[in-house]
Amino acid sequence: MAHKFKHGFKAEAERYAEEFRGELNLEPHAPLCPRKLAKHLGVPIFGIMKNSCLPPEIPNYWASHPDDPFSGLIISDGSYREIHHNDFSHPRRQNSDLAHELAHVILGHDMDVPIKENGERAYDRNIEEEAKWFGATLLLPKKATVFMVINGYSRPQIEDEYQVSWQLYRYRVGVTDAVRASKNIRRRNVA
Repeated sequence: MAHKFKHGFKAEAERYAEEFRGELNLEPHAPLCPRKLAKHLGVPIFGIMKNSCLPPEIPNYWASHPDDPFSGLIISDGSYREIHHNDFSHPRRQNSDLAHELAHVILGHDMDVPIKENGERAYDRNIEEEAKWFGATLLLPKKATVFMVINGYSRPQIEDEYQVSWQLYRYRVGVTDAVRASKNIRRRNVA
């Protein structure tokens, strides 16, 4: 069953995606690098691969367990936020993970308690669904998906230029109704 977002949330995500592109001097349909956005927002990013603060067993574990689900987390102290992510993952996966974590920051989600007292990960389905949608929108807003459909982008072009997975692209094309929107734009331009 699809998650029910508060009224206007999806449109808000699209506006933020366009606004951040403007602040970074990018076209509304241009690829967005999550690392550049994080720098722009003053959010430091740390990978686990060469993190000198971690005992060597931790990066060694993730290097030998690439399919383990750890992707990233936010460490916060008051208003300060920093992202720690699994940089052993494929670069396109890292972009998706970083956009997801940035979504938490941008949306002001309370990330002060990532671990419960019993050691389990704290999980709030609502904020995770918001971050999933918002992060995907940051990477591929509707204007970008429509642009790629209209211009007949190939899978390699999408993966190389936008640094996103084919699965994320297909998902965003579906939820933004980019194919229908592209047909409508073509029809208006012919008339």
